[in-house]
Parts: sequence; C-alpha cells; structure tokens
Amino acid sequence: MTPRPTHRTTRRRSGEGLQRSMVLDIPLPMVIVALVATAALGLQLAVALEQSTSGGGRSVTSVDATGASGMNSAGLPVVTETGIGPEVQRLIDSGVMQPSTSFDAGLCLTEQGIGDSILIIEEVAWSADETRAWLLVHGPVDRETLRANGGTVSATVVLPSCGTQDGADPSTTRLWTGDVMIGSL
Repeated sequence: MTPRPTHRTTRRRSGEGLQRSMVLDIPLPMVIVALVATAALGLQLAVALEQSTSGGGRSVTSVDATGASGMNSAGLPVVTETGIGPEVQRLIDSGVMQPSTSFDAGLCLTEQGIGDSILIIEEVAWSADETRAWLLVHGPVDRETLRANGGTVSATVVLPSCGTQDGADPSTTRLWTGDVMIGSL
C-alpha cells in the first residue's frame, strides 16, 4: 500500500469560493434590501393618502355628484349655501341659459345695486324650506372666458319679486349673495 499523504493539497479554482447569488449582476442581499425599502415607502404613502382624503371635518362635493343639487317635486334644483358653488360650476360648464319670461334679471340686479353683466340665471328652490328663487350668476367677464380660464364670479339668490317693487328695500328680496370660485374646463 501506498502511504497517504499527510497534507492535502487543496486547489481552488479562482472565484469558486467567492461565488454568490446575483440577480442581474446585483448581489442578492442588495436586491432584498431595496425591495424591503420600496415596500416600506409604499406603505407610508398609502397611509398618508388615506389620512389626507378621509374625514378631517372637510367636505368636498364633486359637481357631478348626485348630491350636488337635488331636485324638488317641481323639478327645480334645491340649492343651499354649501351647495351653491357646485351648482354655479355646473351651470358655467353646461352653458345653459334659462329663459326668464316672468323675471327681469337686469332690473333686479340694478335694484340690488350690482353693475355686473348677467352670465347665467336659473330658477331654484332655495334652502331646506325650498323657497322659490332665482340664482343670478354675474361678473365682469363673459362666460366663454370664464369657462376657458376659470376665476371668481358673483352669485346672488333673490326672490321672484326682485325688480318688480319700486322703492322697496333690496334686502327684502335678496336671500343670499357671495363670490364663487370657478375652475376652467
């Protein structure tokens, strides 16, 4: 028998002991760390989005939402102070001008001391008691410019008797007046 050598010669091929798992020439531990960091960032963004869009006491109503302005039994939109913005935006977007055969909107605005031109008028039911009224949207710009650029318009809600009583106090026919921000199309 031949004696066995007491020392073993170990031959390493170059790189054989250093070979690691790689994914697209990136070490596997680096890929795992990147995936974990991405998942954590995604989770933080999802939580932040949930917090920014939920509750918080703010109420946002889309113009296209069914609750933006309901209709009463007479077919008039029911508008309140909180829903007047979406209603004015809807009117500007649709461009509908309701004919007012029984209501002189120009004389009414003059009676109210308003020198703006009328952009849109609509007969509405005002507030919870559904008082029959006219919504007058007026401002210094024309409707097409407003639709293209957006901006601020004035809205006034008046009783149908506005403009028909000579010498009457304008505040007796005015139900609400204010400014409304309109977005562009």
